[in-house]
Amino acid sequence: MKFASIAIIALAAFSSQAFAAEDQNRTISGLGVQGTGYVQVKEGFSQACQFGTVYLPDLSQYNARAMMALLVAAQTRGALVTVSYDVAASGYCTANKIQAQ
Repeated sequence: MKFASIAIIALAAFSSQAFAAEDQNRTISGLGVQGTGYVQVKEGFSQACQFGTVYLPDLSQYNARAMMALLVAAQTRGALVTVSYDVAASGYCTANKIQAQ
């Protein structure tokens, strides 16, 4: 009985954890703020992110504001971007690194 309980708890913990993904050479198709910043790309993301969107962390944080500034600059000049993000079990994707070419 104890083993079954431990196995169920371990499975629940594993299934709710996030994993990381990175998509390179993407063209920004949408960029905005709704509660927090978000980015969408023409080619789509390799993971099934909700609404085809990767959200930025809380924009009150310096790193999130820096990501948004980089995305705006990249979109303005038509640069390709690399988006690294975490995918939650819910399908909600949150950026952890943005690079522009």
